[in-house]
Amino acid sequence: MLLGLGMIDMSIVASSKVDMEQAAQRVTDFALSQRPTNGDASYLLAEAKEATGITDEALEADPSLIKVEIYLECSGERQTDFTTVCPVDEIPARFASVSVSRDVDTGFNWRGIGKMFSGSEGDPTIRVTGDSVVRFQ
Repeated sequence: MLLGLGMIDMSIVASSKVDMEQAAQRVTDFALSQRPTNGDASYLLAEAKEATGITDEALEADPSLIKVEIYLECSGERQTDFTTVCPVDEIPARFASVSVSRDVDTGFNWRGIGKMFSGSEGDPTIRVTGDSVVRFQ
């Protein structure tokens, strides 16, 4: 019985992981279609909120749920300013990076079993994260 419950819970977690990976990929695909001209990633943040269903209130409570970055590297070295022009002898590369997370509740309360084996109740939620990076220059 415990094995069956564990399989159900892990399938929920795995499904949520796929959802988060697809949401992150959707945002980087959007970055490819709407290429940024400056370092402002607010339009990608809005797309990430729409793709994941994360509300402004949830994001204010936990800003780590969505991380969006647009950055420049000159010959592999990250620059502080996206609009910087790399020196002539260095290769420029501009990237969009997205990480989205969601806390997933397990269907079965594993606290009693956790306490029996480890002495602690643990957290009944699992955080799943999806990320994607795309180079557009």
